[in-house]
Amino acid sequence: MTIASDDSKRLVDAIGHAVANKKQLSIVGQSTKSRYAHSSSGDALQTRDHVGIIEYQPDELTISVRAGTPIREVADILAANDQTLACDPPRFMGGGTIGGAVACGLSGPGRPWYGNVRDAVLGVEMVNGLGEQLRFGGKVMKNVAGFDVSRLLVGSLGVFGLILSVNLRVQPKPQIERTLVTDMEWDKAWRAMCGAIAKPSAVTATCYCSGSLYLRLSGNRASVAEASSILPSGLETANDVWEQVRDHTHAFFNNEGQLRRSWYGRGKKAQLSEDEHVLVEWAGAQLWSYEQASTRVALDANTDSEPFDRSVANPPIESKYVKRLRRAFDPHRLLNSDVRL
Repeated sequence: MTIASDDSKRLVDAIGHAVANKKQLSIVGQSTKSRYAHSSSGDALQTRDHVGIIEYQPDELTISVRAGTPIREVADILAANDQTLACDPPRFMGGGTIGGAVACGLSGPGRPWYGNVRDAVLGVEMVNGLGEQLRFGGKVMKNVAGFDVSRLLVGSLGVFGLILSVNLRVQPKPQIERTLVTDMEWDKAWRAMCGAIAKPSAVTATCYCSGSLYLRLSGNRASVAEASSILPSGLETANDVWEQVRDHTHAFFNNEGQLRRSWYGRGKKAQLSEDEHVLVEWAGAQLWSYEQASTRVALDANTDSEPFDRSVANPPIESKYVKRLRRAFDPHRLLNSDVRL
């Protein structure tokens, strides 16, 4: 467990100095998501010393955390009270910070059931590209009038400002979790995944890879037992398969080539042949593949797809909305200036 440390003054002063001298900065946490949100513009601004739990209210299901705090430490504190961060952000290379999780907006296998990182964010404290320290949102669930800027920062990759701290909503852990697996051809697996999300049940994650369908069942004993009938031929296996998928330590992610992810609308089926090596999660909504000769996933014109390594992807054309937001938060483009949303 790291010792709590408020390093906000140094961070605010560093951005203020950059503004005064028109120097660019790259925001850096533990660099576990550098492939996804890499910035090499200017000097590195480290957040690793800005750590610790600011406030935790188990009865209110809320926690306030400094941005440099490791995800695993937050998870351990919540687990001690039978609670969890339901969006389950990845911990690539065994690490990752809360600030990085919010800035990248990546969620775990349970996203269709538990929601994404944006759903968990209640409020943030940040420093914009003018050196101004700002607060948005709050610490509890309530209706807020006006723009929800705190959630706007989710997935912003640091281009609007440096996140200092985050207020998050947490959830109780399920009474039990059980994972079932069975061999199944893709057509039947896709129908089973669609059925699992179409009606209320204890299913909280799905994964299809190498001809096997995995289902995670979470809840009380009665609901998990009832949901087991969705996969009557399924065998129980270890629950750590979901951590492996989340953190990209699953054997699938050891392949060579450029990792790509694609998204499908609900009820839309990926066209896969039996020999294609892919991993499908989120009840069929997210598909991982590799750009190599042996894997050519058929994508139609309306399917979103991009390399996971953004450093090799073609820079996207920023929308007029992103351009306006960048002008408002960082008019001199001093923070993560080479990152494109």
